[in-house]
Amino acid sequence: MIKYLKISIALAFAALVLLFLYVEFGGKFIIGNSDKRMIHHEIRSREKLPENFTNFYNTLYPNALHENSWHLLLQSVINKNNQRKECPCNITAFQLTPILAIKGKKSIDQFVVARYLEHHYRQEECLSFNFSHFDFLENRKGISNLSQSLFKKDIKDLQSIEMAEIVSLYENPVKNNRFRNPERAKTRAKFLNQVYNNNLKNNK
Repeated sequence: MIKYLKISIALAFAALVLLFLYVEFGGKFIIGNSDKRMIHHEIRSREKLPENFTNFYNTLYPNALHENSWHLLLQSVINKNNQRKECPCNITAFQLTPILAIKGKKSIDQFVVARYLEHHYRQEECLSFNFSHFDFLENRKGISNLSQSLFKKDIKDLQSIEMAEIVSLYENPVKNNRFRNPERAKTRAKFLNQVYNNNLKNNK
């Protein structure tokens, strides 16, 4: 009985190791060269977000730009009520995985793609892709168009409350739209800005 138990434990451990290796390095093999070139072009050709916005985002969601998908998974297991924003490369993987020509695509492959991205690109690059690629509706695709539409400003000139409104629209471009739901949009932007200011004080 003990012998079979040891064998079962060994097999389970081996399976976990293989799963880890697949997730960690599988992207190199399951993503074709043409898809790799497409990913590289899509991410590197996007307008780089200015430092004020990346700092705002990383303060609002502490260490979001310094962690990775493993941290996200671990936190979700430890705390199921965790409200932490997903790491940017994980969101990029969510956007890109459906259009990649991966054979026998499985749900776990999104995580594999996320780890591939994190091995080859910085979280800031994925964040730039996400915000420049996002459709904020009303002919405002991308953060630059949104910033000009709402505030008549470049992103680098935005105040924290304005960046908070942009992030709230990124969360939900319908419910947090100032024209469709003015009170909700205002409340959500103020809340995010307050979280940012509180985190900023705590980091000092």
